Amino acid sequence: MARLPGGAIVLTAVLAALAGLLAGSFLNVCIHRLPRDISIVRPRSFCPSCRKPIAWYDNIPLLSYVILRGRCRSCGAAIPPRYPLVELATAALLAAAAVKL
Repeated sequence: MARLPGGAIVLTAVLAALAGLLAGSFLNVCIHRLPRDISIVRPRSFCPSCRKPIAWYDNIPLLSYVILRGRCRSCGAAIPPRYPLVELATAALLAAAAVKL
């Protein structure tokens, strides 16, 4: 198998990491909702503490967690560190897999 040029490898890793962040965000939805018998489709994302829907700009994987300092914008409840950890782990795994292939 032919190797990609350096720039293409970096671009591939970045795109795979972004896809991994999105996949990790969806995994977090499944991890939270499935054991509680809540649909993974509806309702849209909400704070587990105050149940207020999360705005799209507060639902950007990893970035929103950092901007909000790990707290809900509405009620100030702490967002469990599992959320960014799952997103980061999934991003790292997909980036590593993409570069390895």
